[in-house]
Amino acid sequence: MKNSEDWKGAAKKQQNKIEAWRLSYLSVEELLCLQLLGYSPKQLYEDMESERYSLKETASMSIRELDKAKRILDRQTKAGVITIPYHEEAYPHHFRNLCQDAPLLVHVLGNKDLLNREDNVAIIGARAADKDGLDMAYGLAKQMGEQGHIVISGLALGCDTAAHRGCLDAGGQTIAVVASGLDITHPKVNKSLQDEIIAKGGTILSEHPFGVKANPTRLVARCRMQVVLTQSVIVAQCPIISGTMYAVRFAQTYSGDKFGLRRQIYAVEYGTMNELNSGNKFLLDYQLVLPIKPRQRTELDGFDCLVVN
Repeated sequence: MKNSEDWKGAAKKQQNKIEAWRLSYLSVEELLCLQLLGYSPKQLYEDMESERYSLKETASMSIRELDKAKRILDRQTKAGVITIPYHEEAYPHHFRNLCQDAPLLVHVLGNKDLLNREDNVAIIGARAADKDGLDMAYGLAKQMGEQGHIVISGLALGCDTAAHRGCLDAGGQTIAVVASGLDITHPKVNKSLQDEIIAKGGTILSEHPFGVKANPTRLVARCRMQVVLTQSVIVAQCPIISGTMYAVRFAQTYSGDKFGLRRQIYAVEYGTMNELNSGNKFLLDYQLVLPIKPRQRTELDGFDCLVVN
């Protein structure tokens, strides 16, 4: 977007689309039915204004998929999961910056109010982190938790687990964005951590309904949801070839004037380079991110942006 008028025009267009969804009377069951039929969010966003009545008819005629959608949603409700469609006001406003990549439905277990907080930081990194990487993820998350801010990560082993744990140990609340249905914990070993996140006022979030298993494609896709929830992303430690690098790319993609804000991306700067932190070195060497050094203090300023001291 070149100027504020362009941004206002795009925002108005987006609002018109949201209103079209509200007027479509497509229920959550029908939206999930269409997903089960193979419709992508992009297809539905493009067709909603012009084809909403035929989409509704398609859902109503797909008796098997519609019945399956109703059963899934009933199971989720009994398990305490809240499902929020794109057109409802309760839908996390951060996800609207994903435009046609925004999930049609989000499934939430725990404290849904955290999803609209602004004072949050995503702390991410590789599963195969060493002690230095784990300590940085834990320590940075603990600082945020002590300050009452929200830590976002992905419930994976390694840096993600350390980040969630650091925040919880500080008495804070954390959001885990996962790549499976909320009836499945991936990895299974983190089931107790997931339960603790919920028990301590945190949130588990997915774009997938019950029964969907994590796979490499979904694990990459969830990265866009992690980074768009916040203005500040910290890479604790990662190799140059890793899923974390996808998250950095998403943070760069969904940033700038077109999206109304510029995301800050940081990476921990280690004194000694090895394979496990080679991604950090690459990002810092090419000035794609800002540095955080061990023992530096982090906090959020009055605009909820990360400040490193």
